Amino acid sequence: MMKSMKNPPSISQTEYAERRSRLMASIGPKAVALIQGGPKEDSHERFRQVNDFRYFCSAEVPHAYLLIDARDSSTHLFWPAQPPEHDREEPLLGSHDPGAAVQATGVEAVHDLAALARFLERVQTLYTPFRQGEGAWMSWDTLQRSQQEGHSDPWDGRPDRMRWFLRLLRERCPAAQILDLAPLIDEMRLVKSEGEIALLRRAGRLSALGVTEAMRSTRPGVMEYQLDAVMRYGYLAHGARDVAYRAIIAGDENAWYGHYNANDQALHDGDLVLVDCAPDYHYYTSDIGRMWPVNGHYSPVQRELYGFIVEYHKVFLSLLEPGTDDETIRLRAADEMKKVVDKMTFSKPIYEAAARRALVFPHHLSHPVGLTVHDVGHYRGQTLRPGIVLTVDPQLIIPEERRYIRVEDTVVITETGIENFTQDAPLELDEVEACMREPGLLERYPADWLDGC
Repeated sequence: MMKSMKNPPSISQTEYAERRSRLMASIGPKAVALIQGGPKEDSHERFRQVNDFRYFCSAEVPHAYLLIDARDSSTHLFWPAQPPEHDREEPLLGSHDPGAAVQATGVEAVHDLAALARFLERVQTLYTPFRQGEGAWMSWDTLQRSQQEGHSDPWDGRPDRMRWFLRLLRERCPAAQILDLAPLIDEMRLVKSEGEIALLRRAGRLSALGVTEAMRSTRPGVMEYQLDAVMRYGYLAHGARDVAYRAIIAGDENAWYGHYNANDQALHDGDLVLVDCAPDYHYYTSDIGRMWPVNGHYSPVQRELYGFIVEYHKVFLSLLEPGTDDETIRLRAADEMKKVVDKMTFSKPIYEAAARRALVFPHHLSHPVGLTVHDVGHYRGQTLRPGIVLTVDPQLIIPEERRYIRVEDTVVITETGIENFTQDAPLELDEVEACMREPGLLERYPADWLDGC
């Protein structure tokens, strides 16, 4: 395992202030932005601030509200007072010393939550995100799906926290025009700063470390969840909060389900296992995907199919650069890989058909990555700019045999090309097999370790 990551990079208070200034310029000099922070967790889980709030302020206090006032270029924090009887249970920033909270966060003032209504009395234009805040293990798409399912439940259907907040704002600020802040935040979050890239680089290295350790620990009989445990150990040991999303550890046909996460099956000799997992590292994450043989040796068919998708992946990596767009890159990659497909001899006609379908699949450049694994912002159809972080995720789908083959890395567009944050994980098939011959963490605690207890 790599050496411990000391002195992790962080987002400076200067950068937070610059973000708030940019937002003020976007909303105009007569408007106010209000961002609702995350609620107190229902369990014993450690509080994690929601991403839209965290992007503009480092305060990690439940039920906080951030008011960014472009009218006088000021920022105010509002939060509930810490009850005295809770003071010994957990430390909360600024519960008894607003001055210390101001110094720690860089805002102009900190107020009791009861004062927020007074600050909103004369607001004429009010921006707030028309979406739920992303918390731990959340992305905009997972939140959207859960909201849709909740609204369709005839025995539930209650408004979520965001919709209730909007309802209260409209009732309590009837004279204000209330607008959606989310599109402005999305545009800002899409292009990463140097500070964000430094954190994403470490998150990517940790992702690669976790996958590499999982390769070393894979043997027939190992459980899917044991590989999850190996990766989480590496993340936690190097300063991550935990995983950023529930891992995909999909042996054999489980890989057919693109976001399989039960992780409760044994891995068998002859299986190919798909692994996709990344840490929540100081609020930033990564994304990675590798597939390897449980017995340590790719079969001829596995080499044929996974080898094809690895070559396709390498073509995408070689073509990514600033000043072009995702569709142009996809077409160039397809042109290069068509020559490869034309020369290949496939063991089955359905494999050749799947390879040719992969050349026209539109989503091999998959999604942005940042504060969450499926980050906000839209790069499709736009010119790629330095600072955009995205996944390269070519896929091969063979429905006749329920085979799903893919490989994934997280990269940042630079001034001259890309930097691959997850390149430390073995990619070439021979390198993967060599890695699997090395001793793994699970050899100290084999699958049958508890059988005698």
